[in-house]
Amino acid sequence: MESDSVKLVILDIDGVVIRGKTPIPEAIEGIKLLKENNCRVVYLTNNSTRPRQRVLELFDNMGINVSVSDIFTSSYLTALYLSKEISKDSRIFILGEEGIVLELLEAGFRNIIWTNYDPPIDYVVVGMDRNFTFQKLTCAQHAIMSGARFIATNTDVTFPVENGVIPGGGSIVKAVETASGIKPVVIGKPETLGLRLMLEQLGNVDPEEVLFVGDRIETDLTAGKKLGCKTGIVTSGISKRDDLERLPEKLKPDFFGENLLDLLQGGSKYGDRI
Repeated sequence: MESDSVKLVILDIDGVVIRGKTPIPEAIEGIKLLKENNCRVVYLTNNSTRPRQRVLELFDNMGINVSVSDIFTSSYLTALYLSKEISKDSRIFILGEEGIVLELLEAGFRNIIWTNYDPPIDYVVVGMDRNFTFQKLTCAQHAIMSGARFIATNTDVTFPVENGVIPGGGSIVKAVETASGIKPVVIGKPETLGLRLMLEQLGNVDPEEVLFVGDRIETDLTAGKKLGCKTGIVTSGISKRDDLERLPEKLKPDFFGENLLDLLQGGSKYGDRI
């Protein structure tokens, strides 16, 4: 792959760099190769369950040298978005895990309703919740139908783990949308709201100088194309080669590989590899 025009590489985390808590060895080698070629590497995940500090600790344990300023989660980007849009006194109900709560607290929000529903509510933030219940769904529904704005960290319907997939945050978002009849503002991929906030924070990087590598056609590839980035898909996560072959030409990624290292060393456009 020619890297002369690439100044920034955005890597999705789950399915590209890790599976669950296990590193993908070829991804670690690929990251080293990028840094040897003076490409800045940052990490973007729709996974809302971990705060950035937890991701940093996870990377440290894997031997990946990274600073917290290079990590962007859908929870962090949600907190960044809300910080620009609303008062820190707003009452926010969280249907999600501690990743969302901790990022909102870190951003200075003071009225976080998480464990005990306590109306009135100004905003409902929904992400992945492995302790999801009918009662939580009802609380979110009531708050939104009473006028609270509905924010979704992401819409991934599945989530990759070591032995397959489990339901993702998007499954819960869809349940809340169905119950309330209201569509959310979506921060994470495939929407570009969070991506634009990230590029702004990185110094208003030109999307044409960005390579965005992910493992999901419907989120990573779609987001990269919407933003105008160079795009790469690896088949070490959710999407597989057969899925790529079925795409119309205009929707195919610029590059693909079985993993990050394979993608980087392939040195050719998608159409030359298939």
